[in-house]
Amino acid sequence: METHLQSNVAGPHFKGKVRTLLATQAKRQDDEARKSLVCASELEEWLEVGFNAANVARVADRAGVSTATLYRLYPDRNKLNLDTLEIGNQIVWEIVQDAPQHPHPFRNLVELTHHIASLWQQSSVQMFFHTQGYILQTETEITADARTIATKFGEKFRKLIDTAFDHLVVDGFLEDRNRQAMFYRLIGPIEIKTRGWAGDHGIPFKPATSWYDEAIKIVEEFFCFYGTAKFKSIRQQSSIAPLDGHRLPKTPVKEIDHAKLYADLDRDLPFLRDLEDFLASNPEPANAAEFMWQVLQRLLTKSPNRLDVTNRQNRIVASAAIVTYTQGFRNLSMARVAKQAGVSTATLYRLYPTDRELYKAAYGLGLSIYLAWLARESRASNPLAQFTQYASFYVETFMDGRARNARSMDQLRAEPSQIDMMQRYSELRVQHHSLLWQKRFSKLQADGYIKEPASWDMIHTLIGPGILIAGLQLRAGIRLEPQRSWFEECWGFADEFFQIYGTPHFHAMRKKMRWDDALEAYRANSI
Repeated sequence: METHLQSNVAGPHFKGKVRTLLATQAKRQDDEARKSLVCASELEEWLEVGFNAANVARVADRAGVSTATLYRLYPDRNKLNLDTLEIGNQIVWEIVQDAPQHPHPFRNLVELTHHIASLWQQSSVQMFFHTQGYILQTETEITADARTIATKFGEKFRKLIDTAFDHLVVDGFLEDRNRQAMFYRLIGPIEIKTRGWAGDHGIPFKPATSWYDEAIKIVEEFFCFYGTAKFKSIRQQSSIAPLDGHRLPKTPVKEIDHAKLYADLDRDLPFLRDLEDFLASNPEPANAAEFMWQVLQRLLTKSPNRLDVTNRQNRIVASAAIVTYTQGFRNLSMARVAKQAGVSTATLYRLYPTDRELYKAAYGLGLSIYLAWLARESRASNPLAQFTQYASFYVETFMDGRARNARSMDQLRAEPSQIDMMQRYSELRVQHHSLLWQKRFSKLQADGYIKEPASWDMIHTLIGPGILIAGLQLRAGIRLEPQRSWFEECWGFADEFFQIYGTPHFHAMRKKMRWDDALEAYRANSI
């Protein structure tokens, strides 16, 4: 029997749209048309070499104008960057609106979901949103105006999804409930599989079968929670029934060679094990920012032994991180780092002869802080509360404005010169996350609370909505507010996870042991 009906629509390519704009002919006296060419050229420059490495001469040459003309059209480089950001968002928006239509409500939502996923998985789109996020998370003269541009697109996108929900509600196929929660549930898994993977892991997600099947699984879960009895009846009776997301293969979390992974982590992320031990043996910091500063202050502490090279190296690396986190990656300089570390620039260059080596060490420290914080074990007493906390770790970490500049060093991942170094870190991230979730899900399975082995589908169901919340702030400048609190929102994500994957034993124990009392206790303590 056919498992799915693959869409034949691949969808327009973002970079192709940019090149179409570049191929437009502009008359010498038509300054507006030539501005569009310059912006398209600047946008392609971002996609190829990154925001910081964009070169005016190359931009002018690609646009078919002289540098003198470029400077006349754009005497202010900030204005050029803002107009380029506007054009990039407009291209994305035009593509988003071109989703294929289908008369069946389930298939139509699958087409929309697949269309969005097909767009967001494109490396050029990911690079564009990475650049936009970098601009938004780094204090520059254009940050506020850039946020306005990004937010405008984000709000139009949210309205488009709401309109799709409206049609389904009017036709009686969808329950009209909390629209924000519905948005999280549909778009969250798309976000984490595409832009979330690119931003968090640095490498693309590989579906078990196809991206169209991923769309089917996402929509299946969505309708499990929000579909009406009318929808479910039509779903079973119609010719669309073979598109059964429940029967499609899941993407397994591969088994990890523990010994090899820890050896690799000790070599490439030497701070990580110590940070994990510190979190396990000390009172838990209140938030990610507090943990980060605790770590950096520990590393900055001078050793009484002046010949302790390791201590000086640690101080230099911590100083590079502090300068980045307080002033942004663009303002990182050897002189600032040396002063913060309390060493001479000569000593700094002797220990870290090149900028690349220092950047690598500082990035590795930041990545270690991030991995250790997200990997800490919940101290809650029941699995529902535990997995609520695991979901909330992602929201609280990335919604904290104090950690904004900590993300700015991620711009390294957009620089071609850093690809090899970043690829290595990306592989370690995926393996570390794989081991982490295998451990958590294996315990659930051993206790009889879930019946399936660990899969990325399970991870995406749980933390996809949280990654969307964080991603909207990081890449679109939109700060969503919870109905009550983020913990309660994440309780909803965990509840939905267990509705999909929880066994009858889990649900019986949930009722018998009154696990939901933990939510009421949280509410009582928050009053």
